[in-house]
Amino acid sequence: MIRRPKSDGRCIHCRQFLAEKTKDHVFPDSWYPASTPATVQRWTVPSCRVCNGNSGELENEVFVPLALCIDPRKIAAAGLSKKALRTLGIGAGGKLTEVERRIRQAVLAKVFRGAKPYSPEVKPHVLPGLGPHPEVPENHQLQIFVPGEQLQQVFGKVVRGCEYWLANGRIVEPPYEVMVYFVYDADVPDVVRAFAPFGPVHLGPGFRVRRAGPHDEPLTALYEIVLWDTLKFYAVIDRREGAEQA
Repeated sequence: MIRRPKSDGRCIHCRQFLAEKTKDHVFPDSWYPASTPATVQRWTVPSCRVCNGNSGELENEVFVPLALCIDPRKIAAAGLSKKALRTLGIGAGGKLTEVERRIRQAVLAKVFRGAKPYSPEVKPHVLPGLGPHPEVPENHQLQIFVPGEQLQQVFGKVVRGCEYWLANGRIVEPPYEVMVYFVYDADVPDVVRAFAPFGPVHLGPGFRVRRAGPHDEPLTALYEIVLWDTLKFYAVIDRREGAEQA
C-alpha cells in the first residue's frame, strides 16, 4: 500500500485551485478487470468537475475498442470484453430503456464503421501488445480503429496521476509536460534497460507501473505502464520547449 499524497488544493490536470473537489481515478474505475482483489488500491487524484467529466468521456471512447482487442481468456483482462459488449448493447439483457438502447446502437455503429478485415499491412500501426490472436486464422479477424488523439489524452492523464502518487503529490506543470509513446521494446533497448533497477508497482492483475528517473534531474521521469498484461506504453515527463501536453 502506498500512502496517499497530500493535495495542495489544485486539480492535477488543469492546475486550477478547486472550488468543487472531485476524485478522478488514475486508472479508470471501469477498466479494472473482474479479477481485481478488493484489497487493491484504486488510486484517485484531486480533480475539478470539468476535467473529471472530460476524462470520463475520453476513457469511455477508447475503452471499447481496446477491450475488444484484448484476449478475454487472460486473468488480467477478466470481464473486460463482456463489459465492452454490453456497452454496445450486446448481452445487456432486456432492461435497457429505449434511449439507452439507441445510445448503445450508436456506439456499436461507430466502432464497427472503422472495423475491417485484418491486413498484415497495418502491422506497423498496431499498438504494442495488440495484434492478431494466434489461435484464430488472420483472415477471420478484424482490425479495429482506436482513436489516437483520445488515446494519447487518456494515457497522459494516467501518467499525471501516477506521478502524483509516486512523486509525493507532484503536479506536472510547465515547462515540464507529459509525452506518451507507443513503441516496441526491440526498438528502444536502452529505454528498456533503464527500468532494470526499478521494481514495478502492481495495482491488481490489470495494471503494472514502473517509474525511473535520472539522479541529476529530479523532475524528469520515465514511465513504463502495462495494461491488462497486454498493452504497453512508455511516457516521459520532461522539459520540452514547444511540445504539446499529452
